[in-house]
Amino acid sequence: MTEIVETRQVRDALRMAQSVMDSLETGPVGQLTGEPGTGKTRAGKALVERLGAVRVCCSQGLSSKGLVARIFAAFGGENTTGSANALVGKLEALVSGKLLVVDEANHLRWQQLELLRYLADEAGMGLILVGTDLMDRPFKDGRTATYLAQLASRIGAKRVRFERLPLEEVAGYMIQPHFGKVDKATASAFHKQAKGYWRDAAELAAACRRVMETQGLDELSPVVIEAAAHWMAPARLAA
Repeated sequence: MTEIVETRQVRDALRMAQSVMDSLETGPVGQLTGEPGTGKTRAGKALVERLGAVRVCCSQGLSSKGLVARIFAAFGGENTTGSANALVGKLEALVSGKLLVVDEANHLRWQQLELLRYLADEAGMGLILVGTDLMDRPFKDGRTATYLAQLASRIGAKRVRFERLPLEEVAGYMIQPHFGKVDKATASAFHKQAKGYWRDAAELAAACRRVMETQGLDELSPVVIEAAAHWMAPARLAA
């Protein structure tokens, strides 16, 4: 298993998730939100590793039955036949007192979010919703606001927003562990290419290592970073 680097935002997520578990009787729902690539999924996996949470990942077009079946299987249920409502009934006993992390929750419709709220309220399940800012749209849409007001009220302040990392955090969390201390020009060049995104920084670090191995270099430099970024460019365009 890849080691989880405990950044400030990951620590905030861990604290928030613990507060969710401490409030199972009143509002057991939290949210991790932010731009793609800022480390939300990594934080969700940290909740699995550190707090014993169960994680499922959603996808575009996922049906309510598909969502419930994924949750049921993730909690160890063996028989996913039957309707969504029948599976929800079976889930209530499985999820009580446990923490569920739902990644890519921005793909869910309001009916599915309401289903998750029901499990949190009625089965005593802790719930962390992870997704981009798109997940906030249903909460602001007048057509569904009434249905989701209960969910929004349970999240309350239990929300961690993931932002792009500043230069000093990229240097401390990504550059130094892989390359040791570097000069300011090198750190700035790395940060400029990664743009503060955790995912881009991880990919850039891997590309820099490959360039250094190929060229027989021992030290990271702006020239290496530029070469690595140029090597990565076609893949970025394809994405």
